Amino acid sequence: MLFPMIASAESSALILSGVPGAPELGEKYAKWAEDTRKVLVDRHGFSANRIIALSDKNTARAEIEKAFGQLKQQLKPADSFFLFLIGHGSYDTEYKFNIFGPDLTAGDYSKLLSGLNVARVVVVNGTNSSGGSIEAFAGKNRVIITATKSGGEGKEALFYEYFLAALQKPDSDEDKDRKVSVWEAFKYAVAGVERFYKDEGRLATEHPQISVNGAPPTGAAVQEIPVLARVASFQVDRPVIVTDARLQALLDQRKDIEQKIETLRINKSSIPESQYEKALEDLSVELALKNQQIRELEKK
Repeated sequence: MLFPMIASAESSALILSGVPGAPELGEKYAKWAEDTRKVLVDRHGFSANRIIALSDKNTARAEIEKAFGQLKQQLKPADSFFLFLIGHGSYDTEYKFNIFGPDLTAGDYSKLLSGLNVARVVVVNGTNSSGGSIEAFAGKNRVIITATKSGGEGKEALFYEYFLAALQKPDSDEDKDRKVSVWEAFKYAVAGVERFYKDEGRLATEHPQISVNGAPPTGAAVQEIPVLARVASFQVDRPVIVTDARLQALLDQRKDIEQKIETLRINKSSIPESQYEKALEDLSVELALKNQQIRELEKK
């Protein structure tokens, strides 16, 4: 029950660049949205037809609901889904993302997300007041990132500029595994925001937060990195295909072991410690042996 066979996974994304309110902001938001689309395809392996980008007048409720309908048909249970909110947010008694026409609340988006049958959901809310959306967005198998700590931090946020840089720049890959995890991107962006306010000698008006698996939000200064944020990556993890049938079988078996290890780590909190340590040890040994078999076959 703990280790289901996981099918080949894909990733899809919806990028929403809302109504800007001022021409100069519109240009900035439009560039951030297009650069996000471009880097997901060019660097992180997203298929272009699996990214939907809506901006300004195309962000009306009907268009957003239509996009989610398309995604619902496209996404499979093993897939990952990324939602990017770029623009202006507001908060009174609840968070709203400013779009063309009546705004949708964080609760409205959460309901739309609940209609997607996917392995995990990552929401990157880069707007001001975005901290007010965490409670509505948070849930199992969800990673929620916000530019601010609360709905009360209502000044224009800089966070998304640094988060986008994390997706673009190689130095955001802290562990050098050739992919940027959600945690690495968050940590990189937080450091950029903090550096900006320090260099400018200004009091910070935004404090980025992350919530994983429905847990209370936190900043980047934590002793134990949330597992789901660490294993969730922007890199589309497609299987390696080779012509040698024996090698292909070994590669598929290795992938299955790696996915079992990932599942085990994500579920660590719900497993007795002794059982977790034993399962992790067994899988690690199995993975090492499989890697040895692959190396020996590759030499022939």
